[in-house]
Amino acid sequence: MNETSEKEINILIVDDMPRNIQAAAAILIGEGYRLAFDEDGESALAHVKSMDFDLILLDIMMPGIDGYEVCRRLRDDPETRSIPVIFLTGKTDTDSIVKGFEIGAADYVNKPFKATELLARVKTHLELKRHRNHLEQLVRERTEAVRVMMEVGKETSAKHEEKIEANIISRIFPTIETLRPILNSPRQKECLDTIESALAEILSEFSRKLSSPRFNLTPTELQIAGLIREGKSSKQIAAQIGVSENTFNFHRQNLRKKLGLSHLKTNLKIFLQSMK
Repeated sequence: MNETSEKEINILIVDDMPRNIQAAAAILIGEGYRLAFDEDGESALAHVKSMDFDLILLDIMMPGIDGYEVCRRLRDDPETRSIPVIFLTGKTDTDSIVKGFEIGAADYVNKPFKATELLARVKTHLELKRHRNHLEQLVRERTEAVRVMMEVGKETSAKHEEKIEANIISRIFPTIETLRPILNSPRQKECLDTIESALAEILSEFSRKLSSPRFNLTPTELQIAGLIREGKSSKQIAAQIGVSENTFNFHRQNLRKKLGLSHLKTNLKIFLQSMK
């Protein structure tokens, strides 16, 4: 026996003629397969609900619902659609064979059975099913691994952000306040104010919104937006960031344009303060 047949393989044979079931069983039983039998379509559909089958050999012409309908219902049910179905048929015309494949059959074997043909087709589709199950399992495992990695990445990113914010609040801001009284140069004090303002922007949700790719603001424009929102005058902002008032006005116009305000009379300060 090959690798597939060494495992416990369950095969359901469905045919309204007992002699056909016996003929198929006589060929397959020597391969070590576990066989089950039904003589009509309704019984077969009930059987697959109570037992897991690896393959179904299905007669087409049966009383009640025929093999085509049984196959269609198997394919419509998520719990049974992956079971390969091999039609057992005396119908050899092209239309009948094509119809079987269109409904979802994996293969067909003509009656009366030839042992070598039946065994070859059964083994082929059992092996294909084994490989398909293996691939599906790999996909599930990889999908789960990616999901876990993404969650870990989000948690790690959030922890880093929390650590940065905690350090700014608990260590850097107190250091700035310690430095402020001992700095004598106006330029030094301006630089300290700039550092404090920039760190405050890092912490603010407002800054995160403005940092969105949708606005595409430069670091300077982000800093200016924060200072305008705080109510600083043009002269104060120009002095704080170390540029002329003309340069500041150029940045302000670019800022209005990127925020979609270039053709509106909306007050920039009020607009920025409305961003929560």
